[in-house]
Amino acid sequence: MNKHIRSFLILFFTALLCNRTNAQLQHDDSPTPEIDQLLKKIDAVLQKEHIPGLMISIVKQDSILFSGGLGYADLEQKIKVDHTTQFHLASITKFFVAMGIQKLIAAGKLNLNDRLQAIAPELPFTNKWEPMHPVRLVHLLEHTAGFEDIQLNKMVNTTGKPLKGIDGVKAVESSLNSRWKPGEMMSYSNPGYNVLGYVIENVSGVPWDSYINQVLFKPLGMDNTRFDLNGEKLPSYARGYHFSDGNYTLLPLYGPSGNGASGSVVSNATDMAKFMHYLLNAGTNSSVDLLNENDISEMEKVHSTLAGQHGLQTGYALGNDLFPNNKKITFRGHNGKGEGFVSWLFFNRQAGLAYTISANCNTNLWPVSQLIEDFLTKDIDFPTMNSVLIDQSKIVPMLGYYQFMNPKNEKWEFFKRIFGGINLLAIDSDKLIVDKGNGQRDSLIHIGNGIFRLKGNIIPSLIIGNDNEGRPFFQGYGNGFYSKTSYGPILFQKILIYLGLLAALLSIICTIVGIPLVLFRKIKAIDLSIIGLPAIGTICFSLAYRKMGLTDAANKELFTTLNTTSFSIFAGMLFFGMSVVIGAYLLYKRWPQIRKKWIKFFLAFNILFLFYLVVLFSIHGWIGIPIWDM
Repeated sequence: MNKHIRSFLILFFTALLCNRTNAQLQHDDSPTPEIDQLLKKIDAVLQKEHIPGLMISIVKQDSILFSGGLGYADLEQKIKVDHTTQFHLASITKFFVAMGIQKLIAAGKLNLNDRLQAIAPELPFTNKWEPMHPVRLVHLLEHTAGFEDIQLNKMVNTTGKPLKGIDGVKAVESSLNSRWKPGEMMSYSNPGYNVLGYVIENVSGVPWDSYINQVLFKPLGMDNTRFDLNGEKLPSYARGYHFSDGNYTLLPLYGPSGNGASGSVVSNATDMAKFMHYLLNAGTNSSVDLLNENDISEMEKVHSTLAGQHGLQTGYALGNDLFPNNKKITFRGHNGKGEGFVSWLFFNRQAGLAYTISANCNTNLWPVSQLIEDFLTKDIDFPTMNSVLIDQSKIVPMLGYYQFMNPKNEKWEFFKRIFGGINLLAIDSDKLIVDKGNGQRDSLIHIGNGIFRLKGNIIPSLIIGNDNEGRPFFQGYGNGFYSKTSYGPILFQKILIYLGLLAALLSIICTIVGIPLVLFRKIKAIDLSIIGLPAIGTICFSLAYRKMGLTDAANKELFTTLNTTSFSIFAGMLFFGMSVVIGAYLLYKRWPQIRKKWIKFFLAFNILFLFYLVVLFSIHGWIGIPIWDM
C-alpha cells in the first residue's frame, strides 16, 4: 500500500475513534443579561465603524459565554450573522498550521532546530549564510528566516485551481530569500508558512489541510471549519465588503496565495468557541488527546530572535503573538486580514479567558476588542508595577541613533530604513528616553537586564542588547528591529529625498504658473517643457501609486495579469523617470540660451534632485514596475 494512503487512513481512523464528548459544546441562543448588554455596546460600534457583520465567540475555561454574531453576512440579501455563519479568518490559519507542526514535533517526527534543507532539499529558497546559519524550522514558525512577505501579483490565486505540493511553494519563490542571517530578527512572511504547509505534507504523507483537519478539527468536533483553497462561494459564507465614501463594495472571493497554508481557514462562531475551550483546557482533558500542556507552553515561547535570546518573550512565538495592550492581563493569539475580512483570536490560558471576532469588512476591530476584554477582565485587579534603576555604565555607551532594519518587503518599504529609525537620547533614573521622530518621545520604564515596558503596559515589549558581533541593537514597537549606526549618512539621504520632493512640488507649481505665460508668449513652450515634463511625470507617478493602493485594497486580482490597471501603474511610474531624463536633456540643449543665472540655478536644482529621486526609485524597483511579472 502506498505510504501516503496508509498514513491518511491511520489519521482518518484515529480521528473517528477520538472521544468527542468534550467537543459537543452547544450554542446558547439565550445570552445572559450581562452578555446582552455587551452585545448592545458592540452593536453600537458596528454602526459607528460601518461594519456590516461580526462573528463573536467569547469563552471562559469552564464555559462558553457566547457564540454567535451581529449584523449582516450578506447586505444585499439581508442575511444576518448567526453562530453558523462562516467567516474567512485569513492569517489565523498560521496558528493552526503551527499546531500541526507542533503535533509532528510531539510525535518525534520533527524538531524545532531541523534544517529546512535537510527536511525538504527540493524546496526553492536562497540563504547565503546557509553553511553556518541555516534556515531552520523554528525560523519559519517565528518569521525569522529573513524571507520577504508576499509579492503583489502573488497575493491571490484567480485560477480557481488550488496549488498543491511543490507548486504551492514555487508560486511564492520570489519571496524565499534570506535577507539577513536567519534567527536574528522577525519580519512577517506569509510565504514562510506556505513552506511549513509543504513540510507537513512531506512528513505526514497527506496534504497539509487534510492533516490538520484529521488531527485537530475532527477530534474537536469543528465540523464547519475548513480551508478554502479555490475561492469557491458557499451559501454559509459571509460576504466580504470594502467600505469607502459612504458605500459598501462587495469583494470577490479569491483562492489563497501559494498552497493556502498562510491564510485560508474558514470557520464559524460555534467551532471557534470549541477550539478556544480546548485551548484553555489543554492537558486537563484526556478525552481529546491533541497537544498536552507542555506542547502548548512551548508554542508560547519566543525561541529564535536576538531579543528572545536576551530574555524578551513579548513577540511572535510559534504561530502566535503576545500583545502588551491590555492593562490587567496579557492576551496572545493571532490576527488575520483578507479580502473584505479582518479577524482576531486572543486568549490567556492562565486566566482562562479567550475570544474570537471577525468582521466582513476591512476595519479596525480594536473598539470591539476593548469592550470584550473589559467585560472579561472586569473582576481582575490591576497589577502592581515595579521598575529597576538603569545601570548607566552599561546603557550610556549604547545611546545614539538606531536604524530600522527589518521591513516586510524591501521594494515597497525601503524608505523605512531611512525614515524609520529611533534615537536613544538619555537615561532618567529608571527610564530610557527615546525619540521616535516627528516630535514623539517615549519614556521607557526599565524592569531589569535592559528590558523595558511602555508606560501603561503591564509587560515589557522592548529591549536593548548586543548582537553576536557585539553591535548594539534595540527591538520594540511591534517587533521592529533597530541597529545602532552613525546618523550622518542617514541624515544625508533624508536631505536628498526632501530636496527631491521639494523639486517635484516646485516643478508642478512653476508649470501651473508657466502655462498662461506660454499662451501669452511671454516664454517659449520648449523652456516650460524643461520643468513641465517632469511635473507631468510627477503627477503620473503619484496617480499610479494611488491607483496601486486602491487596487490593493479592493481588486488584487488586477495585479496578477497584464491589463489596463496594471499597465497604467507600470506606465505612470515609468513616465516619471523618462520625463526627468528628457527634461535634463532639454536643459542641456537650452543651457546656452538661458541668460539669467538665477533661472539656470533653479532649473539645474530642479532637474538634479528630481534625477536623484529617479535613481533612488530605480534602484529599488519603483520605476516601470511590471507588477504582473514580479
